Amino acid sequence: MEVDEINHAAQTPKQIKSFDHVLGHRYTISDGLAGMHVEDIYQDRQGLLWIATADGGVSRFDGEHFDTFGLGEGLPHLTVMTVAEDTDGRLLFGTLGGGLAVLGPRGFQVYTMEHGLPCNDILSLQQQPDGSMQVLTGAGIGWFVGDRCAERMTTIGDQPIGRVHDVATDSAGTTWLATLRRGVINLDGQCMGTDFGATNGTRRWPWKFAQDAAGRLWIAFHYIGKEAVIGRYDPQQQQFDLIDVGTELERGEVVQHGMRHVRLDERGWLWVARRGVLVYDGQDWRSFSARLPSAHFADTRLTYEDREGNIWVGLWGGGLVFCDPVSTQLYSEADGLPNKEIRCLDEDREGRIWVGTEGGLACLEDDQIRPVATDHAVSALVVDRQGQLWSGGPAGQVFKWEGTAPRAIALAKADHHEDIAGLCQDQTGHIRVCTSQGRFGWIEADCFAAFEERLPHPCRTVLQDSDGVFWIGTHGRRPALYCHTDGLFRESELTELETVSYVNALYEHGGTLWVGTASGLFALDYHSQQVRWFTMDQGGLSANGILSLEADQQGRIWIGTTGGGVLNYDGRTFQCLRLGKSVHVNTVEAILCDSRGRLWFGTRAGLIAYQPNQTPPGIVIRQAVGERLLETSQALSCSENTSEIQIHFQGIRFKGEAGTMRYSHRLVGHAPAAEWSAFTSDNKVSYRDVPAGEFRFEVRVLDRDGLLSDIASLDVRVVPDGQNKSRALDTSVLGQSQSMVQLLEEVGQVAETDMTVLVLGETGVGKGLLTRMIHDLSQRREQAFIQVNCGALSSGLIESELFGHEKGAFTGAAARKIGCFERAHGGTLFLDEIGNLPLDTQRTLLHILEEDHLIRVGGGVPVPIDVRVVVATNRDLKKAIQEGTFREDLFYRLDVFSLVLPPLRDRREDIPILATHFAAQLAEELRRPVPSLGDEVIAHLQEHNWPGNVRELKHLIQRAVVVCQGGVIQVKDVPLSVEDEDDEGQKPHHIF
Repeated sequence: MEVDEINHAAQTPKQIKSFDHVLGHRYTISDGLAGMHVEDIYQDRQGLLWIATADGGVSRFDGEHFDTFGLGEGLPHLTVMTVAEDTDGRLLFGTLGGGLAVLGPRGFQVYTMEHGLPCNDILSLQQQPDGSMQVLTGAGIGWFVGDRCAERMTTIGDQPIGRVHDVATDSAGTTWLATLRRGVINLDGQCMGTDFGATNGTRRWPWKFAQDAAGRLWIAFHYIGKEAVIGRYDPQQQQFDLIDVGTELERGEVVQHGMRHVRLDERGWLWVARRGVLVYDGQDWRSFSARLPSAHFADTRLTYEDREGNIWVGLWGGGLVFCDPVSTQLYSEADGLPNKEIRCLDEDREGRIWVGTEGGLACLEDDQIRPVATDHAVSALVVDRQGQLWSGGPAGQVFKWEGTAPRAIALAKADHHEDIAGLCQDQTGHIRVCTSQGRFGWIEADCFAAFEERLPHPCRTVLQDSDGVFWIGTHGRRPALYCHTDGLFRESELTELETVSYVNALYEHGGTLWVGTASGLFALDYHSQQVRWFTMDQGGLSANGILSLEADQQGRIWIGTTGGGVLNYDGRTFQCLRLGKSVHVNTVEAILCDSRGRLWFGTRAGLIAYQPNQTPPGIVIRQAVGERLLETSQALSCSENTSEIQIHFQGIRFKGEAGTMRYSHRLVGHAPAAEWSAFTSDNKVSYRDVPAGEFRFEVRVLDRDGLLSDIASLDVRVVPDGQNKSRALDTSVLGQSQSMVQLLEEVGQVAETDMTVLVLGETGVGKGLLTRMIHDLSQRREQAFIQVNCGALSSGLIESELFGHEKGAFTGAAARKIGCFERAHGGTLFLDEIGNLPLDTQRTLLHILEEDHLIRVGGGVPVPIDVRVVVATNRDLKKAIQEGTFREDLFYRLDVFSLVLPPLRDRREDIPILATHFAAQLAEELRRPVPSLGDEVIAHLQEHNWPGNVRELKHLIQRAVVVCQGGVIQVKDVPLSVEDEDDEGQKPHHIF
C-alpha cells in the first residue's frame, strides 16, 4: 500500500530542499556526553538541550559545555529513559529502576512507588493540559501533581496493563495506549488490531505514536524482520493499516528492533528511525544523514528538532549527532563539481551560480550542479553588465562563454604560460585582466591589449573603484598594493601597508576600500583618508590571512580567511562563522551574495550554501562567584568585603561554535558599570570593590548573524559585613521539644568549630536538615555545601565521585573530573549513609581526613583540601565494626562530636509545630492560602507510631494540603492506615 498525502501545516522559513548536503558533528563521552546510548532528547524553555542516556545519566548542553548529572548529583539511576519539563520550569527525569527524579532549585527530589507511582521503571513523561504530568511506567500510568502521584491506573478491564510506552488521543476522542503485553488498546480494553498483516508469525510491539494534522495515528513498532513498515490508524474509518516505509531505500536485511521512533514535525513531515532515518514530506521518502564518516545512522534510536531547526539524532551506542539541514549545506565532487577546491564564484542574470575550481568550471541551477569544462583550472570569473560570462585559467587565455562552446582569447601568441589572476569590468564596459606575470590590460573586439609597463610582482586581484582608479594586489614582495591611473602604475601611499607582501582580495563598499592581505584586513576611508587595520590580536579576526571579500544585502562585509572560516562585520564587531571542523572547509577563497540574498562560500573542501539564522540565540548565567558558587536560579549574596564578584555566562546557539558569540553586560545600580559594555567575546566579567546595596546584573548575546538575545539577569545583593555574619537558627523545621532544644544547643556550639561531626538517627528523622544547619551557622556558610549519598554510588564510581580522576585513569575517563572533596574546598562536605562506604574507600577517606590532601584516581600529585566533613548514618557502626564492614580507626576519626536525632515517636510534642510548618511550606509552593489544622487532627497524629519519622509526617501533610477543603485540614485528610492501592477491582476515574 502506498502512503497517501500527509496534511501539512503552512510552510515555515525552515525549508529543507535536500538532505544531500547536510553538515553535522558527532558528540561522544570524549566531548563530555554522559553516555553513548541515547534514549531521549529535550530542549527546555531556556533553550538548553537535555540528553538522556541509558548508560551514564543525563547531560545538559548549551552549545559549548556538557554538564552531566549522575549518581553523585542525586540522580537515582544512570539509565534515564525520558525527560520533560513541568509548568514551574522543573526538569523531570524518568529512570529505569530508580523512579522519577525532579530537578528544582534545591537539587534532585526522587519519587518512587513509596510515593504512589505504579512502578519505578519510568518509560515516558507527558505534560497534560491541566498541568499534571502523565507518567508511563512498567506497570501502568500515574498522574504526578506537585510533589506526589495524585492518581494511577494499573488495570484495564480487570487485567494488568503492564508496560506502557506511549499514550495518544485520536481525533475521535479515543485514547490509545501502546503496551507491551496487550498491544494498542483503548481505555475500554479494546484492541486496535495491530497484528493485522503480520507474516511468518512476526509479532509487533507498539512503541511510539505520532499524530498528523488529519488526526490519524502513526505507530512505530518493535519487531524482527526484513520488512520496513509503520502502522497508521484512521479514527474516522476505524481502520488500521501497515504502510511500506521507503522500501526502495532499504537493503532487505533482518532488523532486530523494527521502527525505533516516529514523529511529525511542524511542516507535517514524518520522521521515522529504523536502520537509519527516513523522512516523508508528503510526496517522497528520503534518507536523512550527515556527512560524518564516524557516525553510523543504522544505530539511530530517535530524532529531535530544536527551535533553531537543527536535527539531533540519538544513536544507540554511538552518542549524539548534530545536523544542520537549514543554514549550511556542502556541495562536493560527489555532487558534480569538477574539483572540491573552489577558486571563484559569480552569478548570471538567470540566477545561475558559476563555480570556478581547480578542476574546471561548473554551473549550479535548481540545486543541481552541471560540469561545464573540466580541462583546465579556473582562477578568475566575471559576469559583465550585459550578462556575458568570462573566465580565466592557467594557459594565458581568457574565455568568453557563448553557451557551452567558449571562445578563447589568447594574451599573446607565443606566451601561454601565465595564469589569469584577476578579471573585472571597468566603467567603459571593457574586461580588465591581470596575470601572474604582472601584465595588466583589457579585452577589446575579442582581442587582448596590454600596457607596456609590467608590475614587478605576480598579480593576484584587480578592482576599479568609484573614482575610476584601478587597484591591483600582488604577491611575494613589498609593496604588494598598486594603483593604476593615466596609464601609470604607482605604489600605494598607504603607510600601513608598507610591510605587507601579499594582497589577496580587494572590495569597495560604502566609500571604503577593503584590502584583504596575509597580515590582516585594511579599510581605507576615502573621505577621511584614514586606514584601519584589523588583526587577530587587535580587531577580532579569526585568522590574519584574508582571501576573499563581499558585502551582503544588509551592508555587512563578509570576509573569507585562511583556516578561520568566514567573518562578517557590521561596522562595530566581527562575528565568526566556522564552516566545519577541518582547516580546508574553513579556508574560503571566494564569497558570493546572490540576487536572493543567499551566501555562497567557495572553500578548499567544496561549495557551501549558507542561510543565516532566523531565531535569536538564548543566554544563560552559568555561574556566579562572590564568596560562594551559586546555581544560576539563585540570587548572589555576598558581603561588602568581597574583593571580587565573578559572573560567567553563556550564549546558547548550536549552529557554529559558541566561542564566536559576542556579549554585552552591565550592573544596574552600580555606576559606571550600569552602562552596557561593548560587545566582546569574553563570557566572564569581574566586578571589584562593589559597595553594599541591591544590584541587578544583565547580559545579552549577539550571534554570528547579528541576532540579539533576550536579557538574562541575576540579582546581586552586597550586604554590610556585620550583617552577613549572623544568622538566626530556624528551630521550627526540627522541633521545640526538650530533647530537640538540647540538641540544637549542641549544634550551635559545634557549628562554630571545624570539628568532624557524626550525625546518628533513624531514616527520615532529619539528619540532612541538621547537617545543613551546621553549615549555615559555621564560618564556612558562604562557601560550598556538597552533599553525597554514599549508598547511591556504585562501587566502580564511588572513588571517582568523591576524590576525582585524571584523564585516562580508566575506560571512559575522557577528561579530568573534579571530585566532591575538591568541589567542597573551603566549605562543608556532607557524606550521608557513611555506613555503606566500601572498605577500600574507607581507607582512602581516613587518609584524606588525617593528611588534608587527596590524590585523584589515576593521578600522582597530592591536592591540598580545606573541607569540613559531616557524616550521617542510620546504621549501628559499632555493630558494623564487629561484623568487619566498617573500619574501627575511621569510626573514631569520625566520632569526634556526635549528635543523635531522636525518632518522632519519642518527641510527639513536636508534631504540632512540624505539621504547621509543612502545611505552610507546601501552601506557599502551590500559591494557596495556608490551611489550618482541625481540632482533632493533632491528637490523631500523635497517636501514630511514625515508622517513617518526620519524612512520613511531611508527605502526609503535603497530601492533606492538596485534598483538604475549606482551608482546614481534617482527620479524614490525614489517613494513617495504608490502603491497598493495588486492588485491581478499583478503577481510577482520571480522564485523559
